[in-house]
Amino acid sequence: MKFIQSFWSKPFTDSKHSNNWNYRHNGGYPNPFLFYASWCYSCLSIKKYYPNLHLITDDEGVYIFRDVLNLPYTSFSTRLNTLGDYDKGLWALGKLLAYSMQDKPFCHLDGDVFLFGSVLDKVIKKPIFCQSFDHDTDQYTEIHAYVHSHFNDVPKSFNGNLNNNLKLINAGIIGGTNIKIFQDYTASAFELINNNADKLNDINMGLLNLYYEQFLFSNIVEQQKFQVHTLFPETDQTPNFATFHNIPNEAQYVHLISHLKKSTEFLELIVARLFLEFPEYYERLKNVFKKELL
Repeated sequence: MKFIQSFWSKPFTDSKHSNNWNYRHNGGYPNPFLFYASWCYSCLSIKKYYPNLHLITDDEGVYIFRDVLNLPYTSFSTRLNTLGDYDKGLWALGKLLAYSMQDKPFCHLDGDVFLFGSVLDKVIKKPIFCQSFDHDTDQYTEIHAYVHSHFNDVPKSFNGNLNNNLKLINAGIIGGTNIKIFQDYTASAFELINNNADKLNDINMGLLNLYYEQFLFSNIVEQQKFQVHTLFPETDQTPNFATFHNIPNEAQYVHLISHLKKSTEFLELIVARLFLEFPEYYERLKNVFKKELL
């Protein structure tokens, strides 16, 4: 199993939407230092249990994570350079391009996911897996109607009725052995964006990212009647992904989803853990900011 993370640097500089967590200015964190501290701890915590960890990024990402921070990824790819002409608001395209590159079983982990044990073992051999399910289809009602009314040549994989039976995936982790579904999925997403580049200024792109990343995949899985295995069991309520107080016996997985990246409490815990568990990287990061290398 190949484990991958992806970082497209362009959305990181999207200061126009700095106060909207649907976008990725500073990676969604209050400031760059906290983003880099979090990313370092994510990489190092994953690498501890799953050493075959690779980074798919662009030239700027290689400079940051290899040349400056010296993170121990097994390999670095600059394939995301090919996204240079896309709008920086389309932050999920970096992840989807990373998925599309895979020709063998893989697991993609977001840069705000932290591991405290070999917790992924129960899903990584499955054909299709993700972090968890959500049933909140209401968030897509407006954008779903808008896309089908105003966009050109919408792929059939976006067709469907929104209802509470649709299990919406959360892609904190995502992957599997069924490579073809990821090829079909990412091709549909890029087709939608490429056919409608002129429509992007008229839509909430933060929500559009979630639509072509999470709704689309969920819809394809539903259309093709595939089973998706989840790291967290299906419940009527969203699981608590930030149970630091239960680490490591009861909780071995933390994901700072969306607004949690603004939490002072959680961010202090991440920085403290980086300092205590990986002091070499903490000192390097601190010195990097003193020298204004980032």
